[in-house]
This record gives sequence, C-alpha cells and structure tokens, in this order.
Amino acid sequence: MKVFVCYRSLDQIEGDKLIQNLLSESENSVAVLTETEHSDKWKINVEKKINESDFVIFLVGQETFKSEQIIWEYAKAKDLNKRIIGIKLNNASEESILFCQGFQVFNDTQQSLNFLIKAFDYDRQLKLEQYKIMVSSTEKVSEQRLKVNNLFFTITSSILSVGFVLGKTFGFTLISLLAVSSLTLLALLATYFWEKMINSYGQLNKGKFILIDKIEKSLRTNMFEEEWKILTQEIEYEPNTKTETTIVKRFRLFIVIILLIEIAYILYKLYQIYPICSC
Repeated sequence: MKVFVCYRSLDQIEGDKLIQNLLSESENSVAVLTETEHSDKWKINVEKKINESDFVIFLVGQETFKSEQIIWEYAKAKDLNKRIIGIKLNNASEESILFCQGFQVFNDTQQSLNFLIKAFDYDRQLKLEQYKIMVSSTEKVSEQRLKVNNLFFTITSSILSVGFVLGKTFGFTLISLLAVSSLTLLALLATYFWEKMINSYGQLNKGKFILIDKIEKSLRTNMFEEEWKILTQEIEYEPNTKTETTIVKRFRLFIVIILLIEIAYILYKLYQIYPICSC
C-alpha cells in the first residue's frame, strides 16, 4: 500500500516522527511517499507521486491549510479521485480541523493505519470485482460483434441472391435488370453500415481495455499490457477490427464489380433496343 504524506516544513520535525511511527507500526507494509524539494517541477513530481499512491494523508498542524502548496496538493488529490485522510499534529488548530470537513481526521497513526488497511482491502476487493465485470463485458462485446458480422453477411448475400433469382425469373429483361441493380446497390450500401458497426465495436472494446488497464495499474499488475506487447511486438498480431474491415472492403469490391457488370449489361440491352444510328 502506498500513501503520499503532505505537511508543511514548519511541522517537519513532528511530521518526520509521525511518518516513522506509521512505518514501524505497519511493519513496512506501507510505502510512504513525500516531496520535500520545491523546485520548478515540484507540481509535476507531486502529481506523479499522488497518482501512484492509494491514499493521501495530510498532517494537520496549526497553519497547514494556509499554505498555497498544501491547498494545491489537496485540490490535486481530489482531482485525481484519491482517498484523503488527516492525522492531527500536537499543534493542530480548530481552524485547520474545520478545513478537513471533506475527509476523516484521526488522532494518531494507529487509528489512521487501522482505517487505511480496512479501506485498502475493501477498495482492492471492489476493484477486483470491477475488473472481472470489465473483462466479462469485453467478451460479450466480442460475441455480439460476431453475431453482427454474421447478420450483415447474411443480409448482403441474401440481397444479392434475391437479385439474381429475380433477374433469372424474368429472363434478365431491362426492367428486371434495373431491379437487380437496385438490389445490388442496396447490398453495397449495407456494407458501409457493416463496416461502421465493426469500427463502433472496436472503439467500444478499446475504451473498455483502457479502463481495464487503469484498474490493473491500481492493482499493481499489467497482464493485458504485457499480453498486448507480446501480440504486437513478438508475433505481429493483427487486431480483429482491422481484419474484419479488410474482409468487408474486399466483399464490397466484389459487389462493386457485380454492379459494374450489371450496368454494362443494362447499357448493352439499351443498345439492342435503341441502336445508335450513324448517318
């Protein structure tokens, strides 16, 4: 468990002592992060450490929240949606305590440590459940995606088949050829909706995997990230979205060729009915 501790330099002696108590009482199961250097990049360093942490602890002294740096750290911790707690120092004032209305404040390190351990275990269990739900949802999206592919293939191939049967039934007359071409054009239009649906499912899964990656990082694991590196860098895996859209584009090219043949045949029929006279 990682915690980021914020306190003013005015309270450094008592703050360092409290951190040592926290480490000793936790038997080194807690990693404490702090930022004492206030260089030009201190905000970048603080944000990085807060982002890595599971909790943010404010050591509440007499004038803790009169510091612009402390107030910025508090705002950043809230912005990053981190769990915040406070621990009273010996010189904690009522004004400082009143500022801590948005989070719990404890009297000593033992109380705070008991709370952190329970909250950490609960949050980890909750994230594991969220992780399972997200992974399961990606599998359902893949199943639904397969059904959509089958559906669109059935629709387009059925339209082409109906057109062929229609033309054959009426002897490929001019009127029947126009109807067949209209159906072929409809099949061509369906392939654009088909490709759009594939890309939509691909973006949906991409968003889910981004969330899964964030949950994995908070759980201190990176299985999906490592799997993706192996797939793309070692075995040159091609994403399903790219493969499926390539198939749709080639099927669309096949339909376009059929449409061009039909148009050419219609022009031939028109030429037979209305031959061009040369004077």
